[in-house]
Amino acid sequence: MQKLQPLVNFTPMARQKLDEVLKSENASDSYLRIDVFQGGGCACSGGYRYSLSLEERPGDSDVVEEVSGLRVMTGKAEAEIIRGSKIDFVESLQRTGFKIENPNIHAEACGCGGH
Repeated sequence: MQKLQPLVNFTPMARQKLDEVLKSENASDSYLRIDVFQGGGCACSGGYRYSLSLEERPGDSDVVEEVSGLRVMTGKAEAEIIRGSKIDFVESLQRTGFKIENPNIHAEACGCGGH
């Protein structure tokens, strides 16, 4: 039986920023929820948009995994979409925030500069 890739991977910068958020929100026992929404994204994202939030507990149908010491959760369908994705934190003139790079999305032509 083949072992699954982790749900997501964090870059050191993303993990550091998440620690800062958890501390500032006094939410060290929280779960990081990753939601995936269809539509609104460019070709680079396969038309998906992602949302990160902190929650106290998972729902009955959530997939929960511990990644880099952080409890991460998402819905079952979303887990299939994001499994193996990398979460980074970027700071630039145009954008500051978390960025999800999803290896399951293959865009042939993209003009947004996301890759």
